Amino acid sequence: AERALRDDTVLISVMAANNEIGTIQPIRDIGALARARGIPFHTDAVQAIGKMQIDVKRDNIDLLALSGHKFHGPKGIGALYVRKGVGIEPQIHGG
Repeated sequence: AERALRDDTVLISVMAANNEIGTIQPIRDIGALARARGIPFHTDAVQAIGKMQIDVKRDNIDLLALSGHKFHGPKGIGALYVRKGVGIEPQIHGG
């Protein structure tokens, strides 16, 4: 994973678990690497939530995407956890 990083890497984004082929990424290791390099780390935990342990503090996750229907919430509802201090800018303004 470290070989894939460049000096201009601004974000690391990884799917924690793949629902089609079953791949599980080492998010704790990737999070540690991201934190050491000062790069924000996002993980898509939609398929992983409720199936594997994910701890945003322990795993150094700055941004975490979830889908409600994967843990008994309504379909179409999602969430984005944003660690305090991580700045994100809207891509679209207004509504």
